[in-house]
Amino acid sequence: MASNGIDFISNMPDPILLLILQGLPNTEEVVRTSVLSTRWRYLWTSIPYFPSLNLDCDRLLKPYFKLHEKFKDFVTWCLANKAVGLDSFRLCCSDYYSESTVNVWIKAAVNRNVKSLDLSFYPKKFMNYVLPVGFVAVTRIHLPQCLITCESLESLRLFAYQNIISLPSCSGFLGLKVLELNNVYCYDHDLVAKFLKMCVVLEELSLIECVIRARGRICISSSRLKTLRIHCNSKNVINGKKVGFRYGLKVCCPELVIFEYVGSKCQLILEDLNSLNKAVIHPKDTLQQTISPTSGKAASKLLAGISHVDSLSLNVYIIHVQTYFL
Repeated sequence: MASNGIDFISNMPDPILLLILQGLPNTEEVVRTSVLSTRWRYLWTSIPYFPSLNLDCDRLLKPYFKLHEKFKDFVTWCLANKAVGLDSFRLCCSDYYSESTVNVWIKAAVNRNVKSLDLSFYPKKFMNYVLPVGFVAVTRIHLPQCLITCESLESLRLFAYQNIISLPSCSGFLGLKVLELNNVYCYDHDLVAKFLKMCVVLEELSLIECVIRARGRICISSSRLKTLRIHCNSKNVINGKKVGFRYGLKVCCPELVIFEYVGSKCQLILEDLNSLNKAVIHPKDTLQQTISPTSGKAASKLLAGISHVDSLSLNVYIIHVQTYFL
């Protein structure tokens, strides 16, 4: 607004104002403009479509639980225009809504040929018993078949709040290039392998704070993968059992350019990584722990296999192991 009190922005033509609204960071910010003035009150409803939807229940609903149904209707309305494509859809709703409701929204996004999907949710846990100390309750999230078979989907991020993700037994994810699993409890130790088998054009895989229940060495093998990030700083014991990469991790990806491992100490076996350009290896461990000759030989072999990279980041543990045997 100018010093003379004239609101130049509100006096702009509707098409320009609609472009301004579409440039706001998230969908809720667009709706909030309705309180600016009478002119803005219903302007946002004139947007023919939302090319990108960014909806976070935590930003809007806490502690106003009475707004849940209104927000549910709002999400449904935002996804209603089937005639126009959807570039990206981000939805964070933790356990506010049932899995069936979230699946309806996923199907609506798929019907609009969504390209990038970012989901953070989990079904409610219904418990009437007390778990022993150190035990946690997990629920199973079933990904709908329409998501698996979505041909337009190129990027998928799933934040599961330490719950299990189940894949239906069907082929799919044929166009998926970017996959991030965040806080997923991989009770099925073959879950990562199943994703890799289904995602035939996958180029980037991130496993962030995932709890993997492994029965043996975990192998990540892909002929197309270019970026692999594994960040796991959470505890390695769940429900009384050791989990994670305690049996070792083997990576065999001939096209891999970027590799990051930040997590508990484990045996890393890197094979056929001639294309690797950047490596970040930060095993989490205490320097006071006894270092065995086996650890020194394994570290030397690991570094020899990636000596050709242009960028290498090591933490103090790897350096300590190497200097110990010099």
